[in-house]
Parts: sequence; structure tokens; C-alpha cells
Amino acid sequence: MVSYRTIGAAVQVKIPVGACRFYASLAPVETEEEAKAYLEAVKEQLPGATHHATACRLGWGDGVLARSDDDGEPAGTAGPPLLAVLDKGELTNVILVGTRYFGGVKLGIGGLIRAYRSCGEAGVKAAPILKKELKARMELVVPYDYLGAVQREIKAREGEVLQHRFDQHVVLDIVVPLRKLDGFKHCMAGVSRGEVIIKRMESGVRIQESE
Repeated sequence: MVSYRTIGAAVQVKIPVGACRFYASLAPVETEEEAKAYLEAVKEQLPGATHHATACRLGWGDGVLARSDDDGEPAGTAGPPLLAVLDKGELTNVILVGTRYFGGVKLGIGGLIRAYRSCGEAGVKAAPILKKELKARMELVVPYDYLGAVQREIKAREGEVLQHRFDQHVVLDIVVPLRKLDGFKHCMAGVSRGEVIIKRMESGVRIQESE
């Protein structure tokens, strides 16, 4: 997996369903702590609501963490329909809160499921969708004689030098798109006669484009 879809900014929309009022609130989040903090903010913003059901997806690929909570609604009628909306949109690093104000008329099991699903869909439709590209971040130790060749290869692979430090050798802190990473080590060895050292590598993300 080299990219994923998320949202670019928090949004909130109001959806009337019969006598009930629903609000869909979405925000981009990176951790469960951020998701919990956003939920508390929504509760403060929309006091007196009957329920604040939630769905949250974090991470990408096989490491996706998915959570949902009905917040007192009948089991499976609120959180799971919201989560299904995020799944269908292939959105991650997002929390979706479905808030309901009871209007005096019960919706029933099927009605609740449809209402929360519609609530989530309206929220996602209003949100700015972003495609984020996964990149690898590395630290390279480069002899001065090969600095130009190494920089050209980084640029050719759509990479970026974040910072550099001049010492006995040049230390480059770089990022390279995962889709361009195949053969990178071999390439570095080839342009430097095996003298470039890759000291560390870790995954990172950068916003690539909006949809």
C-alpha cells in the first residue's frame, strides 16, 4: 500500500430525520487520544443530545484499527452503520460522530440504522477528501565525492532532502515515496561504489493531492 484516503478538515452537518435531529461531525485524527478529544469537543458543542454514536478508523493496510460505539442506542444500530460509511469510502485516520436529538417518535431498529447511515453519508459528502502518499524517511551518510550523484537520484525518484549536515561526510535526512523505493539501496550502492550508508529508515506520510 502506497497511499490512503482521509479528510482534510473537520466538518459538521445537520440532517433532519422525521422529528429527530441528527448531526454528523467528522475530523482527521492520527491517534485514539485525538479521536477521544474530538468526541468530547462535539459533546460540549452539542449539549443535551440523546446519543453521540461514533466510528473511527486509524492506520492503513493490514494495520487498520477500526472502532465503533452505539452510545446507548440498540446494539448495532448506530456505530456500525457509521463505520460502514467510512469503510465504503475507504477513509482512514478519521473519526465520525453521529449525534441524535430525540424528537419524540421512535425510529425502530431499521429506521435507526438507515438514519445513522444517512447521517454518516451526508457528513462524508461534505468533507474535503485527501489522498495521502506514504513515504519512507531515511538518513543517508554520503561521502562528499558522491553527493551530487546521490542528490540527482533522490530527485529522480521524486524524493526530497529535508535537511543536511556537513561533517566528515554529508548526512542527509530524506523522504522517498514508497512507490519509488524499489531498488533504492542498490541504486545508492551503485552511484557511490557502496560507500553510502543508510543509517535508519521509517515510514512517514505527506499530503499528495485532493479529490
